[in-house]
Amino acid sequence: MQSIAVDLIDPNPLAPRTVYTPEMIQARADDLRTQGQHDPIHVTPHPDRPGRFIICDGWTRVRACVVHGTFKTLRAEIHHDLTGVDSALFGYQQNEGRKQHCDLDRAMFFEKLKATGLSAVKISALTGVPENRLSMYKALASLPALVLQQIEKAPELFGYNAGAQLARICPAHADANDLGVVKAARIAEAFAAGDKTFKWLKAQVENYLVHKPRAVPSTGANFRYPQGFLRGRGDTVQLELRIDTPERQTRLLEELRSFLRERGIVEFTGTTVEQLPADVGGTEPGQA
Repeated sequence: MQSIAVDLIDPNPLAPRTVYTPEMIQARADDLRTQGQHDPIHVTPHPDRPGRFIICDGWTRVRACVVHGTFKTLRAEIHHDLTGVDSALFGYQQNEGRKQHCDLDRAMFFEKLKATGLSAVKISALTGVPENRLSMYKALASLPALVLQQIEKAPELFGYNAGAQLARICPAHADANDLGVVKAARIAEAFAAGDKTFKWLKAQVENYLVHKPRAVPSTGANFRYPQGFLRGRGDTVQLELRIDTPERQTRLLEELRSFLRERGIVEFTGTTVEQLPADVGGTEPGQA
């Protein structure tokens, strides 16, 4: 146990908390000024920077002192036998005991642990979180930045269930202009106001999924011939060919009709085929 200058303490790369609002930092600074430091912070020696330390638990107090100048030093317990993962888990358990985590904190922390190579089974064993629930936390952590910005306004309101619901309308790796991302951000913004229920949020997601614009696949096919072209445009296949003689045109049309029917691409009904005027759609005589 010793007093350590706050400017010698570095953040933990596997920090169990992600959300630190200015209000949180201010409140902790006020507590330190009026009540002093009740409990020590916990640190480990920095493995690459002699004389410096990495925080295990107590980062809010460190930030309060650095940002607001509350104290220049803090009483700290130094742990010499903790690995990086061990030190992060130590802080996680301390924060869980004090009920200082929101689900966004947990979600980000679990993803950091995964990045170290730990399996979901191991993370579940270390944290006590059921393995099947980790996937829902992952959905929350993977939300686009535009959505997370809204969640961070009131992170305590967004449980992993809310995050999983919003993820249903946010395509993986979608940018901020994606319609689903924009809609999820708007839902999150309204929910962060605090006057909406989870049932409302879920209904908003369901309504969007039912009425969202249908994405039209692009085939990218585009073939040009001396007589015309064959191309895919959205959900339409276009074939335009110049056929010089009526006999060849009639034979081609019959063969195409037979091909489409046999492959089940188009269903023909009745015994006659509607004859279209030659100028429909700008098609000239001698073209099919």
